[in-house]
Amino acid sequence: MPVKIVDSILAAFSYSADERNPTFVTLSDFNAVNAYPILRHSDGSYLVLQYQALAETLYETPFFWMAADKSYASAALKHRGDFAELFSEERLRRVFGEIRVFRGVRIEESKGQLLGEIDALVAFGDRAIVLQAKAKRLTIEARKGNDLQLKDDFKKAVQEAAEQAHVCANALKDGQHKLVASDGSEIRLEVRPKRIFPICIVAGHYPALSFQARQFLSATASADIAAPLVTDVFGLDAMTEMLDTPLRFISYLELRSRFGDQLLASHELTLLSYHLKRNLWVDSEYNMMTLDDDISVDLDVAMAVRREGLPGAATPVGILTKFAGTHYERIVRQIESDPNPAAMALGLLLMELSEVAINRLNAGIDQITSMFDHDGKVHDFSFAVGSSATGLTVHCTSADEATARMRLEAHCISRKYITHSASWFGVLLRPDATLWAALKIEWPWDFDPLLDKETAGMRKSAAAKQKPGRNAQCPCGSGKKFKRCCLQLLN
Repeated sequence: MPVKIVDSILAAFSYSADERNPTFVTLSDFNAVNAYPILRHSDGSYLVLQYQALAETLYETPFFWMAADKSYASAALKHRGDFAELFSEERLRRVFGEIRVFRGVRIEESKGQLLGEIDALVAFGDRAIVLQAKAKRLTIEARKGNDLQLKDDFKKAVQEAAEQAHVCANALKDGQHKLVASDGSEIRLEVRPKRIFPICIVAGHYPALSFQARQFLSATASADIAAPLVTDVFGLDAMTEMLDTPLRFISYLELRSRFGDQLLASHELTLLSYHLKRNLWVDSEYNMMTLDDDISVDLDVAMAVRREGLPGAATPVGILTKFAGTHYERIVRQIESDPNPAAMALGLLLMELSEVAINRLNAGIDQITSMFDHDGKVHDFSFAVGSSATGLTVHCTSADEATARMRLEAHCISRKYITHSASWFGVLLRPDATLWAALKIEWPWDFDPLLDKETAGMRKSAAAKQKPGRNAQCPCGSGKKFKRCCLQLLN
């Protein structure tokens, strides 16, 4: 870069030895060293004690310069809001593609009256994301600990966005309103959303945002509309970087919504890093998990490798790497960008399986494909996933599609009935173990005399809902305790 520009940047973000930081009297006061972290020495050299401080100040400090310019302050705030919307839209398009992400969507009632506006809408199969972005940030008074100002800032930055997202989500759910894109064209959704995920984004670093959302946010979740995820542009950036397919991203939103109240962390990046390593699941025997900030180190490394070209692992070891090359991973890859509702539902179920369940799925596929190679006949296996009141049946066959689907559906109906499940999934595999088709059957269980007679001799899965005690020997014959074996299928 030209020396003149470098000199200007160093001068703008440096603190000279002559200055004495007069405003920094108590720990809660503004500390100029945070805004100007470069130390200038009399010999012309410069010192930065912490790189993170420099990175943060390059993003944060210019805001205060622009806010101090009264003639430009309002324009700066508008541009900041526009940036948050544009950036969010761009990152979501990286995951879902151009045709499934819409910015500035107006929701109009029958007479053209505006009901609400969605900053960024994702429509993917029967799942939707409603994102609202805000430029509001913590004021100096709030950062100093003024409780009333803190609540007021949170209300303007997050609560209003969450309420707006909920209104828009309800309108999407009922399907009675007109959706108008920013270019004036009407948006017609292929499928009415079955599950909607609100996301509230703030444009800058918002200290303790996760804690504040936990304490202050008033929001209602339901079977149709998830609890809102509150994060900043940096959290969204990392999420879309690491979870770069629709299935992976939506699965994280689903787990984040389901277990959010049981997970305590200071930042979304910590939760994301834990998910990448362990899958964001909280076992039923625990009511709270506290995650330390150091859990995010693997994510920090991965982002530095990807963005800065530094040496290291570009993908944390965990859910994205552990099952590489297995049948499980190949099936997931075949459906992770498929908007078909049945494929998405199957994918979300696969994302929730424990390591034990995944290993058994892989072993089962190995077994039935091997048996098909031996005799050329249809072979299958099934297992129940108790906590979700559902299960999975896999068929390996070379029959024509109509015949194969008919047999699979009949088998799934029987399995659903004998396990008293609310739903059941079916998977058709070709003899080479590639995914052929998937289906889902779903309705409330009820006694059926005909099905009862037809399934009288059918054996229940070892992982069915009627299970032994946690410390009893597992009925699968492994010799292990149930809690250390098939119970983990029910995570």
